[in-house]
Amino acid sequence: MKQVITAVLAVAMLLVAGCRQRPATAPVTLNVVLVTLDTLRADRLGCYGYAAARTPVLDAFASSSLLFEQATTASNNTLPSHVAILCGQHPRRLGVPRNGFEVPPTQRGLAVLLAERGYETAAFVSCSVLDATSGLRKGFAVYDDEFDIEEVDQEQRRAPETVQRALHWLNTPTTKPRFLWLHCFDPHYPYTPPPPYDRMFYPEYSGPADGSIRFIAGILGSHGFPKIRSGPDDYRRLAALYDGEIAFLDASLAPLFAYLDRPEVRAHTAVAVVADHGESLTEHGYYFDHGLDVYQPSMHVPLMVRAPGRSTGRRIAAPVQTVDIFPTLLRLAGLDVPSAADGRDLSLLGIGKKIPVAIAFGEACQPFEVETAESRAWRNDAKAQFALAWPWKLIQVPYLGRNELYRLDTDGIESHDIATAHPQMRAWLSEQLQNWRRGAAVDAQRPNPANLDKIRSLGYL
Repeated sequence: MKQVITAVLAVAMLLVAGCRQRPATAPVTLNVVLVTLDTLRADRLGCYGYAAARTPVLDAFASSSLLFEQATTASNNTLPSHVAILCGQHPRRLGVPRNGFEVPPTQRGLAVLLAERGYETAAFVSCSVLDATSGLRKGFAVYDDEFDIEEVDQEQRRAPETVQRALHWLNTPTTKPRFLWLHCFDPHYPYTPPPPYDRMFYPEYSGPADGSIRFIAGILGSHGFPKIRSGPDDYRRLAALYDGEIAFLDASLAPLFAYLDRPEVRAHTAVAVVADHGESLTEHGYYFDHGLDVYQPSMHVPLMVRAPGRSTGRRIAAPVQTVDIFPTLLRLAGLDVPSAADGRDLSLLGIGKKIPVAIAFGEACQPFEVETAESRAWRNDAKAQFALAWPWKLIQVPYLGRNELYRLDTDGIESHDIATAHPQMRAWLSEQLQNWRRGAAVDAQRPNPANLDKIRSLGYL
């Protein structure tokens, strides 16, 4: 064990060394496209090994990209996870622990930095928690956040409409490089894919599970709805509807990737595709939701990066984080990376270079009751958090008094807690998590009261 901890300590020292970024070398004229897919766990895509998947579009893109097999998100909530992606810092450092809070107006994210470099910038988002009031609009000349609230039982926009609006912008002539952020929300509950995707994965089902928020909330016994009697067939049906949403999303992305695959576009465009977080589909007793725990179903996300001059069709086994996307895209655009960034430039792996190995950290956004009651101030330290020094993953849940340790290389579903058998590793990772928690702390933030109705409509309150 002493040798194991010594090796992991050496890894941590490499992370510190990695903060000294190398000079930018990519051409400034490279276009940048960031596609974020909401609530999409990695193991439901064909390119991540799911045999039942119907995801040919994303699988084809993966085959021409660097695919990161072990990518971890910083948060299991939509807004803070996007803060990590777009701003390159852990959301707790910026005081954005969950939906309803706001990105500080002083924050200089990807859009700000690229706009200052002469990029045309546009965002097309598909749910209300990412609208302009979230604070993510800064730096975007176009911020399209119109939603069809009549289509389903929460404020969102289906992927085909969002994709078409983004393509219209992309096809508008310009002489400047472009930065596009496109966000699709479809895999998030409610699981209500249109035909034929609603019957694609479990066509013989004839029960009451319709994928609505009302039904899912009934299973959870929360949100003020009565408990619904459900069984394995209902749970299988909900998982099938979730797969149907993903298949529908994949098909909806086809026009965008057809555009990105044009030779004249591909030769001048860097593309990153990532999910903000995953979804628990009954694992660890957590049913069709996210936000409460930090097990792999919620925290392990797909991540693929493609850029001119970088190798393609490679699978990267080294663990990475969503905070790495920010420095990666900046480097590909030829920009320097701010010293405050938490991540690393993953594109170096595409030219045969190494990157420092990092300890990954992340945390849950629920339960909200752990927060200070008066004025809704934020104290996130009692919620579930993790520290991952591959393959060792420590999970702490202070409000429940739990400390769990797993080896993901031999126990990817986190079924065997080995904390008692490895007290030194548990203690070392606990110290790393405590140091991160202390160094990334923001004393107090308050959500914007105007945003509370929006997150309530999403089923979060």
